[in-house]
Amino acid sequence: MALPKELPVEKEASDFLSATTETLEAYAAFAGEEIIADLLRLGEELRGVRFQQVNSTRLGGGVAEMLRSLIPLERALGLDVSWEVITGDLAFFNFTKQLHNFLQGRPGTIDILGVKAYWETNRANYRLLDERADVVLIHDPQPAGLIAFVPPEVRRRQKWLWRCHIQIDKEGCLMVDFLKPLVELYDAAIFSAMSYIPNWQVQSFIILPYIDPLSEKNRELSETEIRQVLDKYGLADPTQKPLILLVSRFDLFKGHWYALEAFKEVRRQKECQLLFVGGTASDDPENERIFAALAEEVKKVPDVCLLNLPPDSHREINALQRAATVILQPSTKEGFGLTVTEGMWKEKPVVATNVGGIPAQIADGYNGFLVAPGEAGIREMAARILYLLEHPVQAQVMGRRARETVRERFLITRGLWDELMLVKNLLR
Repeated sequence: MALPKELPVEKEASDFLSATTETLEAYAAFAGEEIIADLLRLGEELRGVRFQQVNSTRLGGGVAEMLRSLIPLERALGLDVSWEVITGDLAFFNFTKQLHNFLQGRPGTIDILGVKAYWETNRANYRLLDERADVVLIHDPQPAGLIAFVPPEVRRRQKWLWRCHIQIDKEGCLMVDFLKPLVELYDAAIFSAMSYIPNWQVQSFIILPYIDPLSEKNRELSETEIRQVLDKYGLADPTQKPLILLVSRFDLFKGHWYALEAFKEVRRQKECQLLFVGGTASDDPENERIFAALAEEVKKVPDVCLLNLPPDSHREINALQRAATVILQPSTKEGFGLTVTEGMWKEKPVVATNVGGIPAQIADGYNGFLVAPGEAGIREMAARILYLLEHPVQAQVMGRRARETVRERFLITRGLWDELMLVKNLLR
């Protein structure tokens, strides 16, 4: 495989990435005046720090969504922040998807040619790096290899952080041996849960993911806006026919097939509808294949709708989540599960599996329900859905508790504080 000497550069959308302190102060309505004041003081301490964020896609997936909201606020606080997105060919992204799957425990054989593509692509993308940056934050395995190409004199004056947004299966994972020596070159690593931290020789920190309550995906919508989206996709009125919703990438770890089986059981006892909605991302070549397989399955089941939306369909996702009666997240592996957070913010009862970062959000029976992953959880998932459909008052109470959980723990203001405090401490 031969890579071009100059890979295409994915341009930063500057119009989306600017904000002011007035923008930041708008979050006080959700997070409180005190945290905003603390952030403004912290920004003064870090004013002028040159900070580079690097990932593998600008649209699609939770990482890109978090960065799109976070970077404008970091700039508003006075940091000099840039966002670069690496590019590569299909061989590279096939390998990094394989790497992602192996790290989450799927068995398989390492593609040696893929390893070659990984290193060649990271080397070709090194030109994106700002050698004047004080801090470089790399997201997930795709660009993790960039650190191997930093000249020693540059590396000595920079702090490098690696953030892992996926659930790492530490037992028997071949790719851990591939990633471990890379991550140990970093000054620190960031994970979403204590249980994900492997026994590597690198300082490790926990920063929980977050949502932006003012983003297009999470802002308040009128009933008219919600109704327009339901009509657009031919969905029945959820007050007449309850809507069960799963929002997720089309990925084998997301549990679509288990949700479909649970829905079949529920539908035998209560009229309802199921909606699978998701999209593709440029760094995930498996999406289309999984979508096609799922499309064949849902043809056999009445009252099931499957939507593959563009990655910028944030308003549509928002409306569908607000219209839903029950939200599902039946993942078998889950780094955190921001779609869980989004549903909770919209005061919806969420039925999700007890895996990865989901239990950090849901207290079983209090602000949502947790069920076993995989086939073992299908009947329990169906029972929890039925309970919520038959006890709407309890579902509303659970939804209100869910929103308060997100307000207290999973808003962008807390994530911004955590990230900048880590930067401050590393620069001391």
